Amino acid sequence: MSGAFDDDPTDTAVRPKGLLGSGLPGVLQEANVVVKAPVGTTLESIPAPRPPASEGELTPDEEKTFQACRAGMDNLHKAFWIAGKSLETMATGNLHRNSGHPNFADFVWVSWEISESQVYRLMDEWRIGEALSQMGWHPRESQVRQLVDIKNAAGDRAAVAVYDAVARTGKRVTANLLAEVTRRLPPLTSEATPGEIGQMVRGVLAPPPAPEPLAGAAESEDAGEAKAAGEGVNGSEGSVHNITTIGGQPDSPIGESGPQASNPKGSAGNSADLDRLNETLALLREAERGISKPAVRRALEESPAAAATALSEIENLLNKIGRAVAVRRPD
Repeated sequence: MSGAFDDDPTDTAVRPKGLLGSGLPGVLQEANVVVKAPVGTTLESIPAPRPPASEGELTPDEEKTFQACRAGMDNLHKAFWIAGKSLETMATGNLHRNSGHPNFADFVWVSWEISESQVYRLMDEWRIGEALSQMGWHPRESQVRQLVDIKNAAGDRAAVAVYDAVARTGKRVTANLLAEVTRRLPPLTSEATPGEIGQMVRGVLAPPPAPEPLAGAAESEDAGEAKAAGEGVNGSEGSVHNITTIGGQPDSPIGESGPQASNPKGSAGNSADLDRLNETLALLREAERGISKPAVRRALEESPAAAATALSEIENLLNKIGRAVAVRRPD
């Protein structure tokens, strides 16, 4: 079941002009009668955060503001950025001071069962959500959450540009996709323009070049048998090697090389064993670029058991590779 802050797989992609578009706006409205939206259902109906007018009873204006913010919170499942602004306005103005819950986090939990950490996330993310909604996108809170590191490093504008660039590629935007993009992007600064950020995002999302087949694999009569045995030879269908089987037999405890002898002439161009080493090196480099401590921490926070299992398997495989390469080398 999808929650208020999860990706919705049923969402249909909307293709507005976006941040870099030109011409007509992404959403057009034609109406002869202007209907005012109910208080709390649009960002404009939530007053801006400001300090309390007094320490006593709420003034009439504060009471209206408080009710508008409460309505905005009740609208949380529709637009998290409205809830985020509502929270910041209530917290900044201490508007909950007569609610019977002096602690703001307690007041929010009793009223809407939102944790304190989520409260601060919403207050930190609502400006990004507002900007994206004005561009015609419909971001989920779980998606914008993946942009907070970019926001902290380069500002709201950069975070908005990353989401917009991903969405404009035509891919379905998900929290996982945004996490992958932000992890692979180079460090951004506030000086980066939307155009530059868009170019970097497109580079990240560009499909990688197809791996070159091993030397002589196309002509080898035993290629099909080697593929079935898990030796990692690319067949005619372009299968990709698995890092756990490259350079070794499937039943070898440490991934030892198969019985095939090395080229007696030592030719780098014709050595299948050297090809395996180089291909393993390339995959390890790619794996190293695809992992970071922040990503590991987030995975452990989101799915502790599954992440711990994956980390144990990674460590086990790295140990096997380490034992396989721990051989005497020529001086």
